[in-house]
This record gives sequence, C-alpha cells and structure tokens, in this order.
Amino acid sequence: MNTFTRSENTSPAERTSAQTIDLGHHASIEQQVHRWQTSEGARVRLVTDHKRPVFDLVLRFRAGSAQDSELPGIAALALYCLDQGTESFDAAQFVDQLEGLGAIMNREIHQDHALVSLRGLSVPGLRDRAVGLLADMVARPAFREPDLEKIRSRIGGHLLSRGRSSQYVLADATMSQLFANHPYATPSAGTLESLANLTVDQLRAFHRRAYSASNLDIGIVGDLSLEQAEALVNTITQALPQGWAAAPPPPPALGKPSTRSLERAGNTTVAMLTMACQVPPTSPHYPALVMLDQILGASFESRLTQELRGRLALTYDIHSNLLPLDAASLLQISWDIAPEHLDASRSRIEQILQSLSEEGPSQVELDLALSQLTGSTLRSMAANAQLAKALAKFSHQGQPADYLPRLLAALANLTPEDIRQTARSLLATQQQVFVTRGPIVEQLPLPSPDQ
Repeated sequence: MNTFTRSENTSPAERTSAQTIDLGHHASIEQQVHRWQTSEGARVRLVTDHKRPVFDLVLRFRAGSAQDSELPGIAALALYCLDQGTESFDAAQFVDQLEGLGAIMNREIHQDHALVSLRGLSVPGLRDRAVGLLADMVARPAFREPDLEKIRSRIGGHLLSRGRSSQYVLADATMSQLFANHPYATPSAGTLESLANLTVDQLRAFHRRAYSASNLDIGIVGDLSLEQAEALVNTITQALPQGWAAAPPPPPALGKPSTRSLERAGNTTVAMLTMACQVPPTSPHYPALVMLDQILGASFESRLTQELRGRLALTYDIHSNLLPLDAASLLQISWDIAPEHLDASRSRIEQILQSLSEEGPSQVELDLALSQLTGSTLRSMAANAQLAKALAKFSHQGQPADYLPRLLAALANLTPEDIRQTARSLLATQQQVFVTRGPIVEQLPLPSPDQ
C-alpha cells in the first residue's frame, strides 16, 4: 500500500487567475492506496473514505473500440447492451432493482477501454446486492435480439448527432488521417454501415473475450474496509469470463504532415492541429509534456489564449489538450476563427510553438502553470467518483500506486529548459495532422491589435 496527497478544500477561484493564485501553497491530505491483483488476473486499487456511507466502483475493461478488429462498433454495442437484461432479469427489472437500491450506474466507450461505474450506499446489505447486480450484468448479459436492435438504433442516432458537431467531425477526421489502417481509425461507436451488420452471436463472442477478468482494472473509493473491498471484487471477477487479455495497439505509422479541409458554408471555420509523439504516461518525459500543454493552451493565462483571444481578439475559444492513448500521446490545439484568417492564425500558432522550442517559457510562466496544474489535479481527486476513475486509469497505464505524488514532484522539478526540449522534440515529429471545417475563402493577413 502507498500514500498520495489529495486536496479537500481548494477553491477554483484560487487556481484559475494569475491575480489570485498563491504560487507557493498547495493544500493536501494523505490517503492510503491499497493495490492487489486477484487470482483471476484483475488489477485493483482501493482508497477507503469513511466520511460518507457511499462507495464508488469503476470497472475499466480493455474492451474499447481498438478491439473492434473487422467489426467496427462491436465494442460500443456490447457495452451499451449490457444493461438490457441478464439471464435473471429483463431490462426493466434490472433498472427497477438497481434504482430500488439507490445505486447509479454509468458507462463510457473509448478507443482503449470500456468503462462501467457504480455509485451506491455502502450499507452492507444494499452494497452487496448492488454489486451482485453489476456482476450479473457484466458477466451474464442476455444479448437478446430485440435489445440489440434498440441499442443499435440509439447508437445510430448518436452517430447522426455527432455528424452535426464540428468538434466531433474534426476529431474523427483527425483520427482517420493520423491512424490510417489502425484500430483507432474508425470512430469509437463504429459507423452506420458497420453497426447494421453486427449480430447477437458476434456480440456474445466479443463479450466472452473482452470482458475477461484478466482484461480488467478496478478502482474503488468509499466507506468500506480492505476485506469488504476484496469480497466485493471477488464477486465480480469470479463471475467474469477468464483467461484473455488485450495486447496494446501498435503506434501510428510514420508519415508526412498532412492537411485536410472539410468545406462547409458559414461564417466561422473550426480548426484542429494534432501532433503525435511516443511519450507514454510512464515515460520520465511525460510530466514535461503535461507542463507544455498547460503553458501552451490549457488556461486563460496560456500563450495561445493570451495571444489569439486576448491581444489579437481573433477567437473566443482556443485551447490545447493532451490526450494519452495506449498507442501514442496526442497534443491537440483547437480553435475557431474567421475563415479569411485561417492560414494566418495557424502560422501564428506555429510561431508560438517555435518560440517555446527555441527559448522555452519564462520562470514566471512555469511557476504559474505548476500552481494551476497542482491545484486542478488535487481538486479533481477530491471527488470520490473521479478518484475511482483515476485509480482504474493509473492501473491501466501501469503506474505505481504512488503515481500522483510522483507526478506532482516531477512537475515541481521541471525547468524552462526541460519544456524547451519537449517543445523541440514535439515539433520535430512528422506525425502532424491539420483538419479544418468551414467555407473556403481568400486568405488575409492578421489584423493589427489596434484595428
């Protein structure tokens, strides 16, 4: 077992403004992390919290869309069919049973994992019954034909709605471009065409393989003892299929930088610049990548926001986001812009990146970014549901049990030169994709700030 620090009383206002941040103070408490692996191969992390009679349980199966293989959409369809009935209950009975116990369940599908979360009262009788229902759902789903058709229709509606969102369209286009002929190339929910051809037998075969206990990482936070948590976990892992574990997806193939324009009428263009690198969260260089993202575009004080929104008033929304996938880490910059300033805005962003790669950030920028990162990290871990998700994620990534204090210490030890080297390495990669959606118009130079 190990300990990590967690904030309980951090005000967002103290962490998001350069005027109010205390650069030298980060409130924290210590929590004990219990870690073990079951005889079935599931990896578990637990933090006990007895302040409220509630528990949060997260099951993170390596059963995301990267495991779809020749059946795009099978992972999403399997996940969202789970609660449509088991061998013991139909869908309505299952929902009634869960609601009667005061429990709440959610599911998420991603490229690398399928996630099932449960929050419930930690009164032993209620907790045991809720976990028993969850175990029945993930281990023995009925996968009846009418239920498959219902969920197929729902996912199809989601895909149609997703096609109306520029951000989703750009994200899907980016992944298909950057990860051509790769498991990530297809949207996590598949396509309308692929969903139409999936069968109950294919669902059952996928479930028997991907929902194996040895393919599972578990995070638990709440009002229960280590012994109670072990019993809870055994209820689930002993019911699941056994013996299969997913292999990590391959890295993207090396290629030249590419650009794709999706023409659409309107008075705004939405753009996304993505850079891929082989710096996983377990790499000693990953904290510098996290810091680069923060300095570049993760806050109101970041360089991109200050320049394109603040000084030039070209956009309302510009931000960067670091996305650590199993196959690669992606740094994405997204913004909206007047169509005639698309090329010039991209050039300005590239100049900002180039400046960071040549000169690095100032010490003031680094100190501010450290304070913001520390505050946001500790603040997010103060919510038990988010902490349980984080524990399962850290287990999936192969992080040590004391990963959070290690990460915060590594961030605190970074220098401007570390960030400069990271920016330089990122710009040196040829794995860049630039995707836009908007009207095709004649390009103009950027206006001066006083215009």
